Amino acid sequence: MTRREQRELAAGFMTLEETLHRTEDALQNGSVEQALSELQETQHAVEAMRPAEIDVAQAATALGVSEPTVRAWARRGLIDVIRERPMALAFGSVVDLRRDLERLRETASSEKRWQSLLAAAADQRELAEPGASEGLAEALAGNTEPLTRT
Repeated sequence: MTRREQRELAAGFMTLEETLHRTEDALQNGSVEQALSELQETQHAVEAMRPAEIDVAQAATALGVSEPTVRAWARRGLIDVIRERPMALAFGSVVDLRRDLERLRETASSEKRWQSLLAAAADQRELAEPGASEGLAEALAGNTEPLTRT
């Protein structure tokens, strides 16, 4: 990390500290609107500081899964890939997936149910691809032709 990056990071943390203290003061004074405003400022500061990319090991730790699972999810499009070799993932997409996984884990009654919900989400993304839903509708209607080998 360069000196400039260290200074920018330190300034960002100072901003975070200040907004968190103002949020605490607002809550203690009963000013919910002021606290919400301070939290929004904190969120902007965090977004400005967060990295653009994250590696597979970091993503696996953040998501609570294995590295092969992260790679599989990236291949399926659940996580945006910035670079293939070495694989770098979009930090924002990992954060979004983590939020989604937390909701799934809260609502899923079992590991099997959680896995099926995750598979359904991936299937929905694949069905959004151009032509996919039309092809599925044709297949379900029986409008298919047998495959022939040439």
